[in-house]
Amino acid sequence: MTVADEIRSRSGGAAHAASPLLEVRNLKKHFPIVKGFFSRPAGMVYAVDGVSFSIGAGETLGLVGESGCGKSTVGRTVLKLLEPTAGRILVRGEDITDHGPEQMLPYRRQLQMIYQDPYASLNPRMSAGEIVGEPLVIHRAAANADERRDRVATLFARVGLRPELMSHYPHEFSGGQRQRIGIARALALNPELVVGDEPVSALDVSIQAQIINLLMDLQDEFKLSYLFVAHDLAVVEHLSHRVAVMYLGRIVELADKTSLFDMPLHPYTQALLSAVPFPKYSARGRKRVILKGDVPSPINPPSGCHFHTRCPYAIARCREEAPVLRELATGHFAACHLHDGGIKFPRSAPAAA
Repeated sequence: MTVADEIRSRSGGAAHAASPLLEVRNLKKHFPIVKGFFSRPAGMVYAVDGVSFSIGAGETLGLVGESGCGKSTVGRTVLKLLEPTAGRILVRGEDITDHGPEQMLPYRRQLQMIYQDPYASLNPRMSAGEIVGEPLVIHRAAANADERRDRVATLFARVGLRPELMSHYPHEFSGGQRQRIGIARALALNPELVVGDEPVSALDVSIQAQIINLLMDLQDEFKLSYLFVAHDLAVVEHLSHRVAVMYLGRIVELADKTSLFDMPLHPYTQALLSAVPFPKYSARGRKRVILKGDVPSPINPPSGCHFHTRCPYAIARCREEAPVLRELATGHFAACHLHDGGIKFPRSAPAAA
């Protein structure tokens, strides 16, 4: 059984394993670097380097990590906005990895995205009603203009906007209102899976809470599944059912949120959680972990475990062999050599000197 098969069969319960909505198997996305007048290849950016996970119906998987770890690239590649370099993407068991634009059209209804920047993701030349109604036009999901207008008005009301604002343009809305427009657009075709690419990171804290609560209400109402990309662990804990932690293109830990936040098994996850500035995390007895050095470049990632250059527990094996994501407790996966062979591994890493 491969790592992807094990994660799929054991990470989400019987119902999840029987019929996952989305499966990602050993996904890779590499960007070539070209230089010179003749655009000669000069290297490769290993943005996503072998990622596997699955998402069940009505489930939220939080995908977290530092900026530049590849989490947004995962979200865009899953939706085929970027073509994968390797690996497989399956929706309801159907392999869409090699589908072209025409073959992807039916899946565009099922897979939608909420973008990070509510200012840049809306066309300034279109009214808010036109923006939300555009998917209905492209997919011919409304019989006529009146039906489309009614559908858009319903979506506006559902995301907390007055239908009278449909004729207004993006510059006439606040940041939170613009993100609500983006959410309404994502819901226009009744999707099954929505990828949220840090959808609240550009908003004020008070507005973030409103949008998060809206997303949770919509999930309950429409039975949505979310791949929620974020770097704010407090938001992820509130919204997600399971959490995957990425570091330099790879998933280093994957578990249900309670297990991951209460007992992180990977040194990188421990460092992330120790940096969350909330009293309840400090109350769990964690010391602040200061990682040494900088995040390595994805152009030239370290050999073996990508984290070994900053890990306070790195051993020789970490520098030579990439660890496999293994199940260390029920539904709790981590990629760390220090859990092999009965090595005692502390719950919280010490602060670097």
